[in-house]
Amino acid sequence: MALYNKWQNENLFTICDNLAHNQIHLDRGMFFNSIFKTLNHIIHVDQIIYAFIYTKALPKFDVNFIPYPEYLQLKVARFKFDEQLVQESQKCSQDWLDEIFEFWSEKLQKNRTIPRAFYYLQMFNHQTHHRSQITSELHKMGIDYGCTDLPYNPYYQ
Repeated sequence: MALYNKWQNENLFTICDNLAHNQIHLDRGMFFNSIFKTLNHIIHVDQIIYAFIYTKALPKFDVNFIPYPEYLQLKVARFKFDEQLVQESQKCSQDWLDEIFEFWSEKLQKNRTIPRAFYYLQMFNHQTHHRSQITSELHKMGIDYGCTDLPYNPYYQ
């Protein structure tokens, strides 16, 4: 999924590179208003989940936080983080991924017992969910996003 994530984010940012500033920042009525804010939300949540994977403590979350106020900063951070995820995916052990996290969920009002790997899956699933919101907007703009099917990832052997 780290390789898939890298591929899809590269595709998305390549398209966004060719959009005008106002097209990326336009309030389109999306959950996070604009393509830019949605891209920032994705990496912000990635960073929160990633921190949780390593510390077992959830950092504070501000739904309106924009970690990267400039598009180029956002793109550089996204690609750097994606490469970090790919490198880690090739090194981490199954035992480490299987380690159980036990904690109280305020939202569900119950104890949770879940393996670390689950949170990696959540991170990638969350990205896919929000990328689809962006690709829907691109479709409305007449932009063909291309293939998103797992088997066609050029990074797979």
